Amino acid sequence: MQKGQTLAMLLVVVLIIAIIAAFIYIGQQTPTNRQSGQQAQTTYGAALERAEEVECVNNLHQIRQAIQMFVAEQGANPPNLPSVRFPAGVQPICPIAKVPYTYDPTTGTVKCPQHSRF
Repeated sequence: MQKGQTLAMLLVVVLIIAIIAAFIYIGQQTPTNRQSGQQAQTTYGAALERAEEVECVNNLHQIRQAIQMFVAEQGANPPNLPSVRFPAGVQPICPIAKVPYTYDPTTGTVKCPQHSRF
């Protein structure tokens, strides 16, 4: 009886490892650059792309709030992004493309060069 249970447990562990490996493999095979015109090939890949976009949108939202706080304190738009104090963990770069956000000091607007609609 002990042998049968041990074999079944071993098969369950191997199955779980295979499922995790499949998710990792699928994640590496999906395109993350939407400008190439390719769509995600799997639901998992599409979820990863959407999560990256949400991270970029969240960063832009927090940077815009920091700019508004700067304007409230100083009375003018900041001359550049490094002069703004960002919340902890927020970097003024796109987490997907690793390029800096574009900032217009005359209007105080921040945009992502990778995601034109944000």
